[in-house]
Amino acid sequence: MNSGEPSGFADKPLRVALFTDTFTEVNGAAHTLRKVADTFEALGLPLDVYCYGEDTGVQVRGSVRILSFDHKVSTNYYEKLRFECLPDPRIGRQFRRAQRTHPYDLVHLATPGSLGLAGRSLALRNFIPVVGTYHTHLADYVAMRSLRPLNRMVKEACWKFMRWFYAPCRWLLCPTDDVVAELQRHQFGNPMGVFTRGVDTQLFHVDKRSRRDNRVVTSYVGRCAPEKRVEVIPEITRDVDTDLWIVGNGPTKKELEVELPRARFTGYLFGENLAQAYADSDVLLFPSLTDTFGNVVLEAMASGVVPIVADGPGPSSFVEHGKNALICSTVRDMRDSLVKLCHDHDMRNRMRGEARAFAEKRDWTSALRGLLDYYYLAVQ
Repeated sequence: MNSGEPSGFADKPLRVALFTDTFTEVNGAAHTLRKVADTFEALGLPLDVYCYGEDTGVQVRGSVRILSFDHKVSTNYYEKLRFECLPDPRIGRQFRRAQRTHPYDLVHLATPGSLGLAGRSLALRNFIPVVGTYHTHLADYVAMRSLRPLNRMVKEACWKFMRWFYAPCRWLLCPTDDVVAELQRHQFGNPMGVFTRGVDTQLFHVDKRSRRDNRVVTSYVGRCAPEKRVEVIPEITRDVDTDLWIVGNGPTKKELEVELPRARFTGYLFGENLAQAYADSDVLLFPSLTDTFGNVVLEAMASGVVPIVADGPGPSSFVEHGKNALICSTVRDMRDSLVKLCHDHDMRNRMRGEARAFAEKRDWTSALRGLLDYYYLAVQ
């Protein structure tokens, strides 16, 4: 990522249409894309976001427009996410109206759902360069929800679809180098780069800690769902001298409540309430092996919380083991690491400081400049 301004940054701002099937929901992709829109607005750069919402309409936020479409004929495929079964002519009409007044220089495809497919078609029909961002291991998610004998076939079909969907992209951007390598193993032929993530270090801050007791609080923050591997949390925390907080919701929350009767379940928290929960925690558990990044890990680090992460393609590629986090290859390792952090006060405090120092270098404006670099490369 270039720490300076991207080529053309000050000369000619590009007019970009971003197509995403998730924008207002609670998930990592939606969070990232909202931050993209927020940063475009703060910098005065033009951006049109085509997304789904409860009502159809155009919301103008400075240089950014949010073009929202309600669902007509759709099917639920994930928590609070729906796939539109029929092409929606309203999307094309809005796109053509924008093209007549201020033609787009670039289309950004963020998700391979029905809105992403609409954006793909409109870009190709109008000969507009395309950049794609890869956010979710869709093949893993879908396979987990299919019959076991069909897992392999379903995975292969998903990877084939994803290769087709992203094929027109002049650049395909991933959250980490590890995800780039994984897509290359699955024979994606696009030029690839990294669009990293940032964190709001003012919102998430160690100074928001209000607890004064000596108890060690271990938190899990995120969806309670199979792909997050939350079923291992009881094994990790069993008989460990720590208070456990589950900050989130989802289909497996009730099972966790049965297995973890002493845990505190807060549901989803947002804004200052979420920042407070992080700051009052000491350790973050991140057992997922399917996440492509893990925004909650950066948020926890900014709050002075030490992450224990699984050795998957997500946060293990950007944290430093033994310095600002602990990376574990097995559930037993995660449990041993938690025990060690709970008992070693000096180690925990040292790593808390290192975690905060690391997060302070990961601001969203710098991350966006990396994205803009690839935008300009795509239109050359």
